[in-house]
Amino acid sequence: MNVTLICLPFAGASAAVYREWGALLPSWIRVRALDLPGHGAKRAQPALHCWPDVAGALGREALRAIDGPFAIFGYSMGALAGLELAHWLYRANGLVPVWFGAAACAAPACRTLDATWLDCTDEAMIDELRRLGATPEELLGDSGFLDLALPVLRADFHLCATYVRTSNALRAPLTCPLTTLVGRDDTLSEQPENLTAWAHETSGRFTQRVFDGGHFFIDTARAELIDAIVASLAATLPHAASAIPLRQASVAHLRASSAVSRTASTDSAGAAGPRSFHS
Repeated sequence: MNVTLICLPFAGASAAVYREWGALLPSWIRVRALDLPGHGAKRAQPALHCWPDVAGALGREALRAIDGPFAIFGYSMGALAGLELAHWLYRANGLVPVWFGAAACAAPACRTLDATWLDCTDEAMIDELRRLGATPEELLGDSGFLDLALPVLRADFHLCATYVRTSNALRAPLTCPLTTLVGRDDTLSEQPENLTAWAHETSGRFTQRVFDGGHFFIDTARAELIDAIVASLAATLPHAASAIPLRQASVAHLRASSAVSRTASTDSAGAAGPRSFHS
């Protein structure tokens, strides 16, 4: 039996983050990476800054991809989007993922409210991108790039900073196994409850994985991350255990490409973009 792995990227990024994963995973895992409006293939659409709208947009697209067992993996902001997607799918269609992976993201119970990003100045946005240190300086001085990128980043930063447990606290948790994944040197790791509190989001089995690297261990430990996802899905779907090993050529390619951390994300059109860890 195959499983569909729905993947959601970090703030400011697109589904292209996962463009190599399909060739690097076992054949029984089918990757379906989703773009939010304003990102990647949907960059012509207005970016969303309201979580119910995000959940609906992702949910309607996910329904077209699901034709059997499915899992959800989200990175940084993508973990929050994935959680909202999981609850939307259950409310709308009674669908439940077989596994949920939350990478590089503080748990909902540990988040604080900051509603300033939609209205702050462009200079404040640029200062924050410079502070995060993940966007090339030449892009921060490119007015054409900033005109395109800042509206999307404002929406994403706002979503991350306004995700608080209000009505969410009244809904039942997920029932599937949930794994949180984090880089050893990520500042998130300085407060263990940022990660352990993800256990409140499911009544199923909770596990935690730690990888070498910082917030973007998706680059520096990509092979190990994919191995962990495969192992988690194989444990959830025991029939797939014999298919755990990745193709050797793919593993060699993946480990080589993971040795160098990229400094900019790339959307499906090939345009370089900023990277954010507003998780």
